[in-house]
Amino acid sequence: MKKTYLVNDLVWISFAFVVCLGGLKLGFGSFQSPQAGFMPFLAGLLLAILAVADLAQGLLHKWERDRPDRVIWADIHWGKLLFTLSALILYTALFSTLGFLIGTFFLLLFLYQMMERRSWTTVLIAAAVTTALFYLTFKIGLDSQLPRGFLGF
Repeated sequence: MKKTYLVNDLVWISFAFVVCLGGLKLGFGSFQSPQAGFMPFLAGLLLAILAVADLAQGLLHKWERDRPDRVIWADIHWGKLLFTLSALILYTALFSTLGFLIGTFFLLLFLYQMMERRSWTTVLIAAAVTTALFYLTFKIGLDSQLPRGFLGF
């Protein structure tokens, strides 16, 4: 295992530990009555689990980490990556203006079509169903306040 991977995993484990301590300092509460530190603690715990898993995988499968960086980065489609990043930035900038339903629908439409070309019917249905499920989860199930946008929905 390369020394940089070991140091990287140890830094993430340390950061996760600090986040968990900060969450506990804010007050964890309970699952029925969470306090301010509930989500930071769980996020830190998840980060710690992932970092320990990465460390274990690196120690057990040493050969996978010894590949040169050129090989690791060779299969990345930089155009898709930049288009996706641009779409997410645009989504964030226009989220309040367009509203949750319209903004999320068009973002998912773009992402589904961008990742792998499919028929427009399939992409439209998938984007509509996913947006509806998100809406049902956040607005109806969790009673979250979502931006309505300029059309009022």
